[in-house]
Amino acid sequence: MVNMEKMYDAIIVGGGPAGLSAALYLARAKYKVLVIEKAQLGGQIRITADVVNYPGILTTNGSNLTNTMYQQAENFGAEFAYGEVLDMDLEQDIKTVHTTLGDYKTLGVIIATGANPRKVGFKGEKEFQGRGVAYCATCDGEFFTGMDVFVVGGGFAAVEESIFLTKYAKSITILVRKGEFSCAKTVSDELKRYPQIKVKFNCEIQEAGGDQMLNYLVYKNNQTGEETRFEPENGETFGVFVFAGYIPNTKWLGNKIKLNEQGYVITDENCQTNIPAVYAAGDLCVKNLRQVVTAVADGAIAATSLEKQISQLHDKLDLPEFSRPEIDQERISSRKQALDEQKTTDSKEETQFISAEIREQLKGVFAKFANPVKVRAWVDESDFSMELKNFMGELQGIDPKIETDIKAIDDPEKYQPGLQLLDAEGHDTGIAFHAIPGGHEFNSFIIAMYNVAGPGQAIDPAIEAKIKELSAHLRINVVVSLSCTMCPEVVMGTQKVASLNRNVTAEVYDLQHFPELRKKYNIMSVPCMIVHNQDTGEEKVNFGKKSLEEIVNLLS
Repeated sequence: MVNMEKMYDAIIVGGGPAGLSAALYLARAKYKVLVIEKAQLGGQIRITADVVNYPGILTTNGSNLTNTMYQQAENFGAEFAYGEVLDMDLEQDIKTVHTTLGDYKTLGVIIATGANPRKVGFKGEKEFQGRGVAYCATCDGEFFTGMDVFVVGGGFAAVEESIFLTKYAKSITILVRKGEFSCAKTVSDELKRYPQIKVKFNCEIQEAGGDQMLNYLVYKNNQTGEETRFEPENGETFGVFVFAGYIPNTKWLGNKIKLNEQGYVITDENCQTNIPAVYAAGDLCVKNLRQVVTAVADGAIAATSLEKQISQLHDKLDLPEFSRPEIDQERISSRKQALDEQKTTDSKEETQFISAEIREQLKGVFAKFANPVKVRAWVDESDFSMELKNFMGELQGIDPKIETDIKAIDDPEKYQPGLQLLDAEGHDTGIAFHAIPGGHEFNSFIIAMYNVAGPGQAIDPAIEAKIKELSAHLRINVVVSLSCTMCPEVVMGTQKVASLNRNVTAEVYDLQHFPELRKKYNIMSVPCMIVHNQDTGEEKVNFGKKSLEEIVNLLS
């Protein structure tokens, strides 16, 4: 017997522009739709500061654009869940999607898991990640203020990110492996407006190295064989940003879906894969242009094509129309009112951490909490502490399950300004945010509270067992920037571990407020995960995005 509550017309794996577009079209056609996202809705485009080439919109940013897409899809009745898809059974008419939240049944699947930045593989790339080698200008550009920077790549991203880096870097040298850029000439011609940017074609990095930080770089002209060694004056450091394309997030699919040699999903003109009623949309597909406009087009094409098959399957299997959650018109109206209030607030230039719109959304989230959770702010006389107090004032009163209090720091060696999470009995959970939860980390903060209050995010039982087996007393500090899209997965992963094992603590530090950490650990890229084994005194520093499974394996 099929559990109709977990039965859907369509399940969309991935909540970027392609997935959100597909959800919008299917939900508007009155199908029962579920979007499963493992990290944060919006995908790679969220980190783009300026979107100026989306038709019909003069200018916006990636975060605002995808937030609007999400609201549109939800307004039409799409459901959303935060979890990870582990496997799928796709051969039958009724397909099964196995996730960390349990199993779901569906008549159709749209895979929209996107792609991640590709590493080049030059000597020193791995060793100096986070200490000079970086992959996101928006996340890490500020760390290279006044420095020389090299950019590796010849596509749209390399050009766009080089221009962004002019806000910070003293000079920028783009190393292009081929004899010309691979993006449109109109894009690369923009570089002429920036005298601090130089371009070297037919060049590849051979080696990057140094002591604690990057001190030298060797690159080679692959036509002439000439090698050039770069060393900054006075032993200064510099940066290398790698924008050499993307790797599709398809490894988890195994051999279920037909892929090309590079791992991209092969689809027909309707975005259907080799399996009927299974579609792919967005950057993980074989295509010539990977932009938000093509991603949303893929999502729309996949959704409208799948609609026909869903109707046919209902008739073939004699299935009734699946009941969808009641569309809360009052909530939609309330959200619109909240947006109008937010615009008014913005026009008055008032500082606000939790907008009226987000406050309205949080009421629905907090209603799912099984137990109360207390947020305690530790404050001193700093400006940062004043911001913490203001944030707490806005958090207070949203829901009776959320208790708040403010404590003055009487022992600076024991407490630092920040937000501490306590459980229903008032016990310290070992989870803390030394930051104002905002930007990409607001979602992490809410999920941390959900994990403390229960029932919490479900995870793979094997990973959960491994977490509970950890016997060492570990203190994990995650150093982040609130503009970083790669940080939330590490933050949520470490704090999930702390919520399940009292031997582990997980605290987040925003570099903006704790700049001394940058110098202490030579941090030139985030996320930075510092693991201190309190039993042995050993301390290890790790850089880069990591899944929960990768974090647990590292801790084990």
